[in-house]
Amino acid sequence: MEYPELEPYFQKLTDITDRIAMMNNHFDATPEIDIPQLSEFYNDIQSKDWENTDREYYELFTSYFTFHVKTVEEIIQEAREILNPENREYVKKLVSHVRNSDDWFVNLKKKRKLARIQVA
Repeated sequence: MEYPELEPYFQKLTDITDRIAMMNNHFDATPEIDIPQLSEFYNDIQSKDWENTDREYYELFTSYFTFHVKTVEEIIQEAREILNPENREYVKKLVSHVRNSDDWFVNLKKKRKLARIQVA
């Protein structure tokens, strides 16, 4: 499997996340477009066999991915403080994204550990 160069790959995710964050402070935000793009990107992340990458690449991936999830958590926290009723459904989708990301990441770590045990 061919793996992406992580910096430009995650820059695309950062761009999506930055646009989603605009829903907390701009009237011209487009979460109805940006959140589906986040889901598409997340599906792409899940399609890759990260558990079988070399250690340095995997650690860099986990750093980027963890940072992404923490950023989305901050967007959710800010949205909850603002309490804009128009964004309620989008916040629910972001909460679901964080939960799914956390579950997927825990499973990825387990798969990686099993893959490393089987190689040894």
